[in-house]
Amino acid sequence: MKKAMILLCLSLLSTVTGGCWNLKEPNQLAIVIAGGLDANKDGRLVVSSQIAIPAGLNSQSTGASNNRSFVVVSALGKDFMDAGQNLQTQLSRSLFYAHRQTILIGQRMAEQGLAKQGIRRYLDMIVRNPKSEIRSVIWVVKGGEAKDILATKPTFDPLISTALSSIQMSLGMKPYYFREFLGDALKNGGAVLLPAVSGNSSGTKFNYSGAAVLNKENGLRLSGFLKPVESYYANWITGRQKMFTITALQSQGGSSISIRVKPLRNRIDIDKGPQGIRVHIRLRGSGDIVENNTLLDPSSAKDLQTIQNRLSKEAEQRVAKLIDLAQKQYKVDFLGIGELVHRKYPREWKSLQKNWNDTFITLPITSEVRIRYQDPGQTNAAI
Repeated sequence: MKKAMILLCLSLLSTVTGGCWNLKEPNQLAIVIAGGLDANKDGRLVVSSQIAIPAGLNSQSTGASNNRSFVVVSALGKDFMDAGQNLQTQLSRSLFYAHRQTILIGQRMAEQGLAKQGIRRYLDMIVRNPKSEIRSVIWVVKGGEAKDILATKPTFDPLISTALSSIQMSLGMKPYYFREFLGDALKNGGAVLLPAVSGNSSGTKFNYSGAAVLNKENGLRLSGFLKPVESYYANWITGRQKMFTITALQSQGGSSISIRVKPLRNRIDIDKGPQGIRVHIRLRGSGDIVENNTLLDPSSAKDLQTIQNRLSKEAEQRVAKLIDLAQKQYKVDFLGIGELVHRKYPREWKSLQKNWNDTFITLPITSEVRIRYQDPGQTNAAI
């Protein structure tokens, strides 16, 4: 009887304490805040991690000292995990990826992909590894390497992750998370647009540089970049832009007028006729006039109509150039037209999806933009 009671107590004790033995204390962990993927000159994978230093973060919030808030470590590897194991040899704490908020991809990595499959081959680890955070936002580094951007100290924020998120919010964009990138990348046909960041020559600052175009039919390799203003219109078409400012010149080299447009609405009509699929893009926006250097008076109905027409024409020309850029220069569908064709004509999509970009560049695509004003600002005519 006594032996049975002892065995019962030991069994209960093992049940209660068994799940806690694998836990690690915070002072045993190296918390990864951001990760970077680069290809070196030999084409080998370089993985970098930005690791938070809690003591430095606390001192920055109180202004007590100039302690570092992070450290960046890099290592070569055959794949993610191999490089991670090599990273671990440089640290006295275990790497912890569950708080990673940002993934950066260097331009060479985006162009070469390190393998025939491009960067698609690296999607597996981020999904399969239960410690990996798929809510990380993902960016491409234009004209540089991810590890250099990770080493940059932001102006206002202690870590680059919060700084990049703040940039997107201030520019009126929705953040693009890895889980969305994964969903878009695994669909057939077209391209994925990722936000781009670039550093200055001294490596001390970084700025938003537009968007990177990754061709899904070429292993998600980089096709090129959109300028910031082009990325705003592309995001407007795809529903990822919430606000931005449109400026139109009243005359060549002369006065200008600006309107901050919010909200932005988009609608893309896909129709199939005897001549095949046709696409019509409709964009609508309304907002406040935030600068007026012209002689036009928004309180005058005639001048107001002139202002709205001029701003609408400016936006329409930008959209037309963007469509031309997609169909004639990059020759990939980064406007998300393929997914809309898939939804409306799923049967036809089965035959179109394999070489969708070849079909996309031949599509007749038209567009129209209408801008309306809500508020003239503090004054009517220009001061």
